[in-house]
Amino acid sequence: MASSTLEKLADGTIFGIGNPLLDISAEVPVSFLEAYNLKANDAILAGSQHKDLNETILRDYPNHQFVAGGSTQNSMRAATWILQQPGVCVYTGCVGQDKYHQLLHDAASKSGLTLAYGDIHKARPSYDHSLIQLSSRVIERI
Repeated sequence: MASSTLEKLADGTIFGIGNPLLDISAEVPVSFLEAYNLKANDAILAGSQHKDLNETILRDYPNHQFVAGGSTQNSMRAATWILQQPGVCVYTGCVGQDKYHQLLHDAASKSGLTLAYGDIHKARPSYDHSLIQLSSRVIERI
């Protein structure tokens, strides 16, 4: 008969390196999409006309949520959840030195990851690397 308990892995057993992204999810009205010339159910690279989109969401839509994203970071979060072992996964990647760095760190930490972000792009804000995905809600990746 197989044991119903799994052997616990040591903290830091699983290591991942990738491009960390911060997802900002918010339900917004059609007028918001129109103001930024966006279409529902679409994805675009953010341009200069979207520069204040993050701040608008953070200011005007208090029910927004932050989620640590990026393919490797998502995989590490999933492994942590499946194993039900916070700290078993260590994730590293480079981030900008702005307020989004701390928001990303907080979101990833809540999911149980041990983090070792590298700070880069001191003069370049994170939103320069944005992808906007749209469906019934706006999701912006930073």
